[in-house]
Amino acid sequence: MSESPETPETPETPKILEQLSKSNSAKVRGRSSRQQQNARRRIALIVMLFLPVLAGVLFLAYQQRLSQIDLSSLRQENQQLNLALSAQATQLQQLQRDLAEPPQAVPVDESALRLLESNFDAEIGRLRQQLAVVQSQQRSTAVEPSLRWKLQEAEYLLGVASQKLLLEGDTNSAIALLEDADAALLASGNNGVYATREAISAELLQLRNVEAIDRQGLYIRIGILATQLANVEMLSSMRQNFENRRFRQAQSVEVGISNSSDSVATGWFGASLDFLGSVFVWRQREESPVVMLAPGSESVIRQNLQLMLEQTQLALLMRDNALYQRSLGKSMEWIRLYVSTDTPSGQLVVDGLLELGAIDIDPTLPSLGESLDSIRRVIASGRPATL
Repeated sequence: MSESPETPETPETPKILEQLSKSNSAKVRGRSSRQQQNARRRIALIVMLFLPVLAGVLFLAYQQRLSQIDLSSLRQENQQLNLALSAQATQLQQLQRDLAEPPQAVPVDESALRLLESNFDAEIGRLRQQLAVVQSQQRSTAVEPSLRWKLQEAEYLLGVASQKLLLEGDTNSAIALLEDADAALLASGNNGVYATREAISAELLQLRNVEAIDRQGLYIRIGILATQLANVEMLSSMRQNFENRRFRQAQSVEVGISNSSDSVATGWFGASLDFLGSVFVWRQREESPVVMLAPGSESVIRQNLQLMLEQTQLALLMRDNALYQRSLGKSMEWIRLYVSTDTPSGQLVVDGLLELGAIDIDPTLPSLGESLDSIRRVIASGRPATL
């Protein structure tokens, strides 16, 4: 039996072995990488589970620290309270010992006590006298009613009268109030009001001598004058009258000259006069009017006069005599300058303004201070006595 010849090695064997070794090494590397990834995952899971535990431990440690701090502060406060309590106990014991000791005798000044006692006795006696006087006055009041309130009424009436004069200038109301105050003083039955009644009588006499001013009537009169300004004739409307009058006078002069020329017509002098009379017009010389107004200015002048009279009414209500007289004077100036005062309507307005200007709208009024001061002194004195 013949032996088979040995098979020679093929050239692909090393390659196959190399591939096998590569595949084995790749498997080994893949297995090791999967193991590493699994290990990392386990570590991450452990860390994630450990972090909350660590946070809880840290929080508990922080709370324990805070509790220790609070506990130490409470201990300090407790020690302070114990010290204060012990100090108070010591003070209490000292007070008890002081109270247990017998009191020491204090020297007393008996003279000062006797002086104080005498002062108290004098004060008590004075108060008893005052009480007796008050009781006697109360008994007399119960028997005969007091009219002391009449003095208060008179003071009130005098105060109202003074305000009427000061604020309104109403003399009639002030006179009526003074008369009522005098009647109240008479009814009071007080013999100390003589000086007050005398002062009231003097003030009544002064008030009756003051001329009463009818402000409402004056206001109406000024308004009527303002309405009459629409009917007055202005100087500008007289221009045509001046021209007509001059024309008539010029015609009369021409007629006279023509008659005289006929009487001397026989001579050369008459012929000369005829010639001159035919050439020239002879007129009598007259003075020109002071003011010749432009057409359309009459309404402006009437409005200005109306405003001046309204200002006069305002001054009347304000009791400003200076403004009142100034407004009337300005109105009179304008009327004499622009209005024909020869006509009845113009003369009527001028007369009305003159009458208004003669009135003093703010006369000097007497003061009621004397009677007020007197009644206040009587009330302050408090001396009731029957007549």
